[in-house]
Amino acid sequence: MWQCCSQWGYCGTSDEYCGAGSQQGPYDAPPATNDVSVVDIVTPKFFNGILNQADASCVGKNFYSRSAFLDALGSFSQFGRTGAEEDTMREIAAFFAHVTHETG
Repeated sequence: MWQCCSQWGYCGTSDEYCGAGSQQGPYDAPPATNDVSVVDIVTPKFFNGILNQADASCVGKNFYSRSAFLDALGSFSQFGRTGAEEDTMREIAAFFAHVTHETG
């Protein structure tokens, strides 16, 4: 169950925490995750295909690795895991599009 935080910063699930003056919430339960494996979609070939589009002179070309992406993925268990499989594909594509745009 998700928690709310009171105006004083204490967190819980009752009206004392979720009522008037609460800083956050009340929260609904997170959406259910699907059975899609982001790891199976972001294969080395997929990742390197994006990485190889960067110009050889790009200083940050090898800064970010698939391994680092997978490590970060472990902290965001719902990334690419909610909705239909098409939603997963869109979320992954949007993420890498933004990363590519921001890093050149």
